[in-house]
Amino acid sequence: MASVLGLGALAALAAIVFLPVNRRPFFHDGAEKLLDYDEAVKAIKALAAAAPATVRRKCTLQLLEHGRPTKRVFVLLHGLSNCPAQFSELGRQLFERGHNVLIPLLPYHGEEDRLATEWGGLTGDSMLEAGNVAADLARSLGENVIVAGLSVNGATVAWMAQNRKDLYKAVLLAPFFAPFNLPDLAFLPIERLLLRLPNMFFWWDPRQRENVLGPAYAYPRFPTRVIGETMFLGRAVLDESRVFPPQCPWILAITSASDTAANNVVTEQLIANWRALRPNGIQTFEFPADQQIPHDFVDPNQPNQQIDIVYPKLIELLEN
Repeated sequence: MASVLGLGALAALAAIVFLPVNRRPFFHDGAEKLLDYDEAVKAIKALAAAAPATVRRKCTLQLLEHGRPTKRVFVLLHGLSNCPAQFSELGRQLFERGHNVLIPLLPYHGEEDRLATEWGGLTGDSMLEAGNVAADLARSLGENVIVAGLSVNGATVAWMAQNRKDLYKAVLLAPFFAPFNLPDLAFLPIERLLLRLPNMFFWWDPRQRENVLGPAYAYPRFPTRVIGETMFLGRAVLDESRVFPPQCPWILAITSASDTAANNVVTEQLIANWRALRPNGIQTFEFPADQQIPHDFVDPNQPNQQIDIVYPKLIELLEN
């Protein structure tokens, strides 16, 4: 009996790890029509007003607009467990340089209850929907739309870079496609495990738990299923990049050699795939290891932050 149970357990594990995940391809059909400026602002404000009442005030969608279309408009997509406040300071500086700026809220994020569990239901589709809707609306706010996504939303922007030709530039900021130091052979099995096993929450810092250092608006733990969803989205982009050239005319990937959260090797592979099929219009920049730039190099409220080094370079690259 024990041997039968053991074989059954091995068969179940093999099914979890080796059977492909049957999902429809990620898709976005784009905006039905291009709104005029005032219509777009009204639609964006309606989107902000639709946020749950439980969302923190500083975590609602942010729109910094000059009352007219600008040559460049920036869409800034925040990272996992964070909220638009993460980009507030960078957004302010870009706005003061003459650009319209839109910082949308990722679904289930920014809640007053930092131990909320609903965000364990975040999917690759919902990440893409939030980012694509914001990019669609931003097309009415300026001539050239630049979308920048941090960490897991770096995977969102990578999908946009692969599939959208109506954006001017796609910017991947410390993109997360797989955990740091995860071997290539483990990428697919881990992804499938995370997608199929019961969802669990882990502390970013098990020693500090809910008292983890950092901004008060960021959640102190993360759901395993969402990591699996992000890996699934990232792999979908990688698979496409081996066959089709990216559609976005300009692509920029910014990483840090000191990043201990994201797997930069996967980012390098994606860039190599893109350059093999379309050598032009793809730029990379890496903050060197001796600068000790953390994974989240955007939020001034994160510990060990060095925005005095990061922001000047970031703005230079974003405006280039």
